[in-house]
Amino acid sequence: MTREVQHKLNGYASESTSLDSWIKSFRDEEEMREIFLNMDRAMKYLHDRGYCVKSFDPRNIYILNNSLDQIKLDIIPLPEDYALKKQYIKEDIYNSSFIQIGLYSKCLPYLKKDFLKSNFDRFSEFLPEGDIPYYRGVIDRGASVYFCEYAMEKANRDLANLEKELAGEGMGLSIPKPKNAMGDVNVNTRINDGIYKQLSGKREAAFVSLLLFPTALLVVGVIIALISLIVSFG
Repeated sequence: MTREVQHKLNGYASESTSLDSWIKSFRDEEEMREIFLNMDRAMKYLHDRGYCVKSFDPRNIYILNNSLDQIKLDIIPLPEDYALKKQYIKEDIYNSSFIQIGLYSKCLPYLKKDFLKSNFDRFSEFLPEGDIPYYRGVIDRGASVYFCEYAMEKANRDLANLEKELAGEGMGLSIPKPKNAMGDVNVNTRINDGIYKQLSGKREAAFVSLLLFPTALLVVGVIIALISLIVSFG
């Protein structure tokens, strides 16, 4: 049975399906990769705004409106401490890769971190061939690289190599960038602006508070100085 709920998005109710239910409805590798790329983009969007993922349980990750680029994650604020913040982000990147491998291999409920690291080569058989170096880097070497950034860099290098090959053959063609691999960053940011609209309000409130605080201190300082003058001449 498909697990569907309703979330409020920009003032209206949006249909949501959990990632767990979506995967169980049989998805091919290409669709799964697309959802994982967009999930990673949403995660990076949140990290850039001071939040991290509370739970990577596929039952708590939602696809809105049956659209693979609308991903709703359960979030909590990142800590203020810089070192802790970096650690939380690194853990998010690892946990995201971990569940992706678990879902590709259909072993997530039984998968353990140590077992995955020791047996990565066996699990790599279930992964898209071009993405194996990324997952190996995160799982085996502890790399803190976003999947969407890896995919973008890989697409750029593949494109550059193809253009060199064509130029060597005297064709001199300019190849358009593959849209699915690169994604439209601006469009994706606007989508996440809508899904996580409440964060914009909090950021604006924090910015206003940041501006008002020194102003308030200045006013208090002026008042104290005036009182001191009055007392001096009184």
